[in-house]
Amino acid sequence: MKRILIAIMMIMILTGCSSQMNETTYMLTHDELFALYNQDGKRLTNYLYTNYEEIEGVGYIVFDQNNQPGLISLKGEQVIPFGEYETLEATDQMLYATKKVEEKTKDEKTKNKKTKDTKTKDKKTEDKNQNEFLKTNLYVLNGKGEVLYSADEHTGIMKSGLPVIQKDNSYIVLYRDGQEFYNGQEVVKYASQYDHSSYVIVGYDGYFHLTKIAENKDEEDIKIGMEQGGNYSIIAAHEKALLLNDKTLKSIIYIDMTTQETYQHNIYIQEAQFDEDGNLYLKDGQHTYIYRVEETPIKMNTYFLSPNSYVIRSSDIYGPHIVYNEGKEVASLENCQFYPAAKKIEYEIYPVYIRDQGYQYYNFKGKKVIDQTYIYAEPFDAPHTAIVKISDKGYSLIDESGHVLTKQEYHRIKYMNSSYYAVYNESGQFGIIDKSGQEIFPMEYTAEANVTVLSTLNYNYILLIKNGRSYVYDMDDKKKEILSQEGNIEYNEKGYFKIGDSYYNLDCEKIE
Repeated sequence: MKRILIAIMMIMILTGCSSQMNETTYMLTHDELFALYNQDGKRLTNYLYTNYEEIEGVGYIVFDQNNQPGLISLKGEQVIPFGEYETLEATDQMLYATKKVEEKTKDEKTKNKKTKDTKTKDKKTEDKNQNEFLKTNLYVLNGKGEVLYSADEHTGIMKSGLPVIQKDNSYIVLYRDGQEFYNGQEVVKYASQYDHSSYVIVGYDGYFHLTKIAENKDEEDIKIGMEQGGNYSIIAAHEKALLLNDKTLKSIIYIDMTTQETYQHNIYIQEAQFDEDGNLYLKDGQHTYIYRVEETPIKMNTYFLSPNSYVIRSSDIYGPHIVYNEGKEVASLENCQFYPAAKKIEYEIYPVYIRDQGYQYYNFKGKKVIDQTYIYAEPFDAPHTAIVKISDKGYSLIDESGHVLTKQEYHRIKYMNSSYYAVYNESGQFGIIDKSGQEIFPMEYTAEANVTVLSTLNYNYILLIKNGRSYVYDMDDKKKEILSQEGNIEYNEKGYFKIGDSYYNLDCEKIE
């Protein structure tokens, strides 16, 4: 437990010894039922639940064998008993809830058939449109299971990204554990929050307000308004910028959080991601786009390093292909082939297939940078090493100057994350080498774990399987074997290993 205690101490130092630290818990399964455990491996509940949904900072929505929902806290205590509500749905640190509607008698059914049919159609419409105020059988609960609002003829509840309440000619937006974010006369069309963050959007009639809630008492909220209808939500965030999206309008809005300038573009987007440098990449399901502020997103169809360095592949297989650097066209390459799909690369040189010759490496100035021509070549990985095939004997690893790092040619090489590669023989057995080509583990392992390299702040492990037995090696302790157990190992990002029907914490101590 030493590493966990050190990590907790560091977190307390960095956060000013905050008493608001959330407990880390996870669900483990046995005989198709789940039980709650804490990070120390202590079981907090019995194996009772057929399914669950975690509510960050609150607890878990859990289901019994009759598929009835309930709520437990992070300590495993019952908050809402099974069956009290027919449905429970998380929203921030709150819940939407409905109760089971009692069936009417036969006479009542006949008498109100037309009304019931109408209500059924209305219910289908409401399910499709989340921006309607419901007047019956909908409750907003806080994390303690207490009713904050219930829908009735005087109180409407909108199941937007955040709960919106319509009451006495006023509109109320709730967030966190039931706190009022907005209370006023303006008609609220929608409200949403980004991934439990401090960013909240409230949409009104023809405009919206984005607010970055101050995290410290001595800071003020940042508020940005924009005249724009629709129903926008934040789909990507970075400390420098945000991206808002409305799929129906096929519109995105980029917000520069430093200058508070906004830029709108008409494009359909399903996903978006900022990298650590604040570069933005977009996806519409099939295509990838790069984005530069104020400019229309550019569709990628081969290698790109950043929104400023990329190649546009020609519709003609051998070019000419246009190379861009610093956002400007710098070169045109002909008689060569590029990778036929959008692919983000990790280093500033990339492989190109030269007609009738083979693969060569070029940079974003359109210049050849390594003299060698290869039978096969891959883009460089994160440690700035690349997999190539120099001869028919097999594959090798090179650095950015073209220097061969491996001492032999392998039947297959596969990048495994961090600074490690798996190397295979013809029988399918594999071993591990590092980015310098040095053998770390011999070619005697027979299966891969779902995660082979586990590198975190506190752990640097290699997980391997040999003939049905799993091994965990501590790379910070001279490759020491710290776990050996029959069965295939699986790592769970909540912080534990599963081997067969047994569980282990990240110190490889068995969880009972």
